[in-house]
This record gives sequence, C-alpha cells and structure tokens, in this order.
Amino acid sequence: MKKSAIIVLMVLFSAMAVYAADLAVYSQVNLTGPDYANNYFTFRGSNNESEKDSFDAVAGASKGHSTELFNSYRRDIRGKTTMPAGLRGIFLYSVADNATLTGDNLKAVQAGDGTITIRYVHRGTAYEIVTDKAGKLSLPKGNYRMRKIGHSDNTIHPDFSSTGKVANVDWNKVWNASIADGKQVGSTSSKTGKVTDDYAASEFFKLAGTLQVKIDGNFLKVYGELDAVK
Repeated sequence: MKKSAIIVLMVLFSAMAVYAADLAVYSQVNLTGPDYANNYFTFRGSNNESEKDSFDAVAGASKGHSTELFNSYRRDIRGKTTMPAGLRGIFLYSVADNATLTGDNLKAVQAGDGTITIRYVHRGTAYEIVTDKAGKLSLPKGNYRMRKIGHSDNTIHPDFSSTGKVANVDWNKVWNASIADGKQVGSTSSKTGKVTDDYAASEFFKLAGTLQVKIDGNFLKVYGELDAVK
C-alpha cells in the first residue's frame, strides 16, 4: 500500500474514533451533601460540548452553561424530547445547587442482584429509573417511568404523601395504577396523572445506546455513549 493511502486511512480512522458516537456523557453527583468541587457534568458531541461543568454558587447556575448547551441534544427541532426526562434530570443534578437535590429527594439504591433504582420528584412529577443487574441503562427504551403526583412547587397530593412533602412519598402508591388520576392538588391548578413510560417523544430521532450507572461511595455516576437513530 502506498504511503499516501496509509496516511488517508489513518486520518479516516482517527476521525471515526473522535466521532464514534453522536453524544458522550459523564455525570457524577454526591448524594450525601453539598460537594460542588466534585459534582460535574461532561458531554461531547458535534453540536455542543462541556468539560466538567459544575455549579457556581455565586451565580446560582452552572459555570459553563451546560444546562442550556445540552438542550441541542435533549430536544429536536420541534422541541420534543430525544431521551427520557428522568435521565436528563440526573445530569442536571450534577450542575445544580444541593437544595435542588434535597428538595427533590434524589435517591439511588443498589439491590443485592446488582440492579440500581434511582428515584426523585421534580416539579411535582415522580421519576424512576431502574438498571439491569450489571448497572446498565438501555435507550431509547428501558425501565423508565413517571407520574404526576403534585404541583410544580413539589407540594404532593395526599394519595402519595401523608404530609404532602416529597420526603414522605410512598413509592408503592406512586406506581399503583389503581389509584385514580385527575385529582386536584390542594388549591393549585395541578392535577395528578397516570403512571406512564418515560420515553423520548421525538418523531425525528431518539438517542440510543447503553449507559453505565454506578454508586461509587457517596457518588452516583452515569456515563457512556449514545447515537441518534431514526
């Protein structure tokens, strides 16, 4: 093979390595308390990217504006989601203030068989994500579900929390489909909803692949590569 042809092939293989996936993500967040020095979100792709973005306590937002930059991956041109909303929330906690994490009562628990269950309530909607026994998440479909159980200020309907607070949510009741939906939450305009799968809604493309989830000491870590598929 001629030297020029070898060089061309090397360039092509290098390009393929760089753009092997449409989106690479790495997120980690301390579940036990404020840790802005070690919580961060990294993502790379052809649209936008962010390297170890974290929370800026002075500005009250992510330092590198990854929250906004990541929107080019999480929504299509019509604004419809390309990934589960609950998964996007996990990435947000890595660059959010600790009050958001505690207010939403983010929890991650690993069972004896290796499966990891992640649960939280954000703006009145309960989310649950469950991995397989190897701690892996599959996209675009997998074990993702959600249910509207309260108002946007996280006031919870008595059907799901005896105190009306997120900390006292009964998750068995959340996923009990026999508990009727459509009930008004206090004096707000919000109503409870049905148990639904939390899948991407885009008709153009969805992000597909496998992400690894780990509970490493006090940290919840989620990382891997995804591709946009029709």
